[in-house]
Amino acid sequence: MSGKLKAGTAIIAAYLLLAVLSPILVNPNDIENWHYATYWEGNPKLAPPEWVNIFGKSLPPTENLREEKPGEYVYNFHYDQPPQDILIIPPANWSGDVTVSAKTPDGKEVVLYSGLVSGPTFIGKSLYTMLQAAKELGVPEDTATSLVMGGNGIEILFERRDNGRWVPVHGTYTFTVNSSVHVKLRVVGRVYGPLGTDLYGRDISVIFFAGLPETLVIVFATAFLTVFLGALIGIFGALSGKAGRLVEGFGKVSSMLPLVPAMILLVPILGGVSYYGAIKVSIWPIVLALSLLLFGKVSQNVRTITMTELSKEHILASKAAGASEVWILRRHVLRTVLPYVSSQFVLTSAKVIALISILGFFGVSFGFNWGELFTMVVTQRAIYNGAWWMILPVGVAITLLAVALILIKREIEKKFTNSQGAL
Repeated sequence: MSGKLKAGTAIIAAYLLLAVLSPILVNPNDIENWHYATYWEGNPKLAPPEWVNIFGKSLPPTENLREEKPGEYVYNFHYDQPPQDILIIPPANWSGDVTVSAKTPDGKEVVLYSGLVSGPTFIGKSLYTMLQAAKELGVPEDTATSLVMGGNGIEILFERRDNGRWVPVHGTYTFTVNSSVHVKLRVVGRVYGPLGTDLYGRDISVIFFAGLPETLVIVFATAFLTVFLGALIGIFGALSGKAGRLVEGFGKVSSMLPLVPAMILLVPILGGVSYYGAIKVSIWPIVLALSLLLFGKVSQNVRTITMTELSKEHILASKAAGASEVWILRRHVLRTVLPYVSSQFVLTSAKVIALISILGFFGVSFGFNWGELFTMVVTQRAIYNGAWWMILPVGVAITLLAVALILIKREIEKKFTNSQGAL
């Protein structure tokens, strides 16, 4: 086994292993609630991965504050930027009055929130109390109003104006919560998890890891069905008369259809719109549709290979000796067709990967796979918003998978060429 074949096989094996482990890596509730914005409201919006801090940044992670004693929470702030917000998390199905006050490292005490809480509540978006806190902290009213209305009110607590610019106030912050029930405080930071979050705070690692198994199923099932149909119809078209020509005609039609426009048209027809506004399609109709659109060129090439093989002298001699078409097919034709079909399986897999990506960029996704991630990149304007973490991981992963498939394909073609030369 050559080095290229070993490398390609190792990469494919790693992807398959990761697909098997994905149920362990991802919380099933995250998948079930993927389209519900309220489920993710405790996460930062458009936050890069936590590992960006390794490269010189110092951004606060998202964390639940530890309770030093009943009703008192401590936060050690030593970052370059303040968190996005602080979230009050009451017990489920509870409603009541809550007061949250804070003592800053420079000795100032302010009330951050005072009022009714009936669910997760962001402190920084409480206009009245944050403006009062800003006044006590010496922040001008117009500046404070602009920050609060822009959703950045919590910056008032963690930064001070110094020589015309905002600088962070590092140290230990103590938060005191007055409530009739136990209430949690969660710092909504500026980095999150291994792959960051999207515009709604959804964890990108969920769609990346949980979407891998379905992506691989679509890719390899489509490739298998495509080459199976292509080989079957190509051989049948070469061996038979009118019926074969008729079947081969379907292959020609398939090869002429524009793939991407056809899939954009078929996805809404094959599926339906769910109550959360996403197109929901079973993967098997998609696999069948893709295979019917892709098998045409494979069948034409298989037909050409088969007809070339059948015209050789030793095949004609076998026919003259009374050999049946089935015997000729099994002993001679399949030996020539199978290497080509194997290479086309690998090539078609790479094509399907590219197609899933392209359809995602057109806003067409189906199921819970990497196509959904590419759709998010477009609909959430990830490039415009600088959310490189929504593009880079899946882009690298797809490129690596495609490279592995191409390495395997080239080795198959090389062995096929060598065996043909030996003959």
